[in-house]
Amino acid sequence: MKASALALLRLFMTALAVCCLAGCSSPKTGRSQAKRDGTQVIEKWKPHLLYLLDSPHARLHVEVDAVQGCEPDEAMIEKLRNFLSEHCKKPEGIDIVRSDVIPTETARGFSEKALARKYINGPDKTNALQPAFMYMLFYNDALCQRLSTNKTGASLPGSRHEIANPYTDVLLYPAIYFNTRYFPGAGEKEALRHETGHILGLTSRAGQDTGRHCRSGTCLMNTTLRMSRWLLGMQRGLCDACKTELEQSLTQPPVANVRYSGAVLVRSEGDYNVITLPDRVGIIPGSVTDQDCENFVQALRAERSGESDHGGSRVYCMVKDAVLQEPSKRHEILKRFKGDVLEDVRTLGPRLFLRGCAERYQALGQYTNAVAALGEAILLDSKNARLYNSLAWMKATCSDGSVRNGAEAVTAATKACELTEWKNWMFVDTLAAAHAEAGDFKRAIEFQEQVMRTGNPGEPEQEQMRERLSLYKQSRPFRENVRKPE
Repeated sequence: MKASALALLRLFMTALAVCCLAGCSSPKTGRSQAKRDGTQVIEKWKPHLLYLLDSPHARLHVEVDAVQGCEPDEAMIEKLRNFLSEHCKKPEGIDIVRSDVIPTETARGFSEKALARKYINGPDKTNALQPAFMYMLFYNDALCQRLSTNKTGASLPGSRHEIANPYTDVLLYPAIYFNTRYFPGAGEKEALRHETGHILGLTSRAGQDTGRHCRSGTCLMNTTLRMSRWLLGMQRGLCDACKTELEQSLTQPPVANVRYSGAVLVRSEGDYNVITLPDRVGIIPGSVTDQDCENFVQALRAERSGESDHGGSRVYCMVKDAVLQEPSKRHEILKRFKGDVLEDVRTLGPRLFLRGCAERYQALGQYTNAVAALGEAILLDSKNARLYNSLAWMKATCSDGSVRNGAEAVTAATKACELTEWKNWMFVDTLAAAHAEAGDFKRAIEFQEQVMRTGNPGEPEQEQMRERLSLYKQSRPFRENVRKPE
């Protein structure tokens, strides 16, 4: 009797100590613009319907990655499976696959998004039936802190920071990031179902002004999971309003312009496509293929460590030759960028697209078109040093004499150097070539020697610079030789 009473007392004290068990931060959006974009994504993309409906994907593949020591137990996986089976219409089945267990030392110093990009695999490529894809990463955010060192080289602990809540991202790429350090060991199963509810579209119904959480204190989708309610069986399921919301979603028509290609989410908007992975956006004007998506995955895995943990999202653009053949289509694509649902696409897309056009035109030997595309890009982004540098290099070194203009090259190269406060050695190198084209070989030699003395180019670049310096000393400008396609 005493043992039973003691056990009940311990249970009560535990419930009291962790009464407020979990607070959810989904969706993880710190800025008002991000919040607006997040709402628009849900309303326009409706990515949650890819998980709920049987079209365009009749199967669901869930990939679970975990940092060593953070792996979910089988009971947690089973509750997830039951939750998805109850609410998702997938006649071909639901696969939950434990994928990578990431070694602790490998994970140290990287954010959860960087780890996701490195280890995300996607569904089995040998299966002809392309499923919807859901990604979950279980991690310990203490490992995200990079260790600093003192003067002797000894490691120092990273600065203390608030423990990050588990959260669901919906803005760019739907995924669940589950920080196991947030939990004392209880309630993880309910918290995972809570985050899964977010990825299924809960709660975006009208009248919910609580950060996409349910107002009902006894609902699994309330902003806070409380141990006291869970012990009484009051917060282990969805309320009637949330159930109704899911049922109404099942009656909506399938999403026509959003699908998965492997692990990559693809959105098609007329003449261009937006493909996403965690914190990375790829823009592909024209048509998109499964191979394009696979190339995107491989390119992100190849990012250097500093790039891979770059804070915030990053946008890439791939321009195909078919788009270049129709100038009118190019202008139509630029118009579409301005109305895109994502702010990054609206602001960065036009400039990246035009720069990509310029690079392809140059590779094809269409130098006049390349210069025109760079000029358009500069009009859109007059503070972009890289654009000025690209224009200056072409006007200084192009093999086509009708494109070269020494004075204009010097002006553009100088602007690039000024915008970067003369700290980018590559831009100063371009300025040297520009002065050579303008016939001022004294200045060309001075800038080239300055770069070789104060910059940090690798050995291949140094060899090329020595060759250019030799030309300038002979009063000869440098010519870039771009081989035209056969």
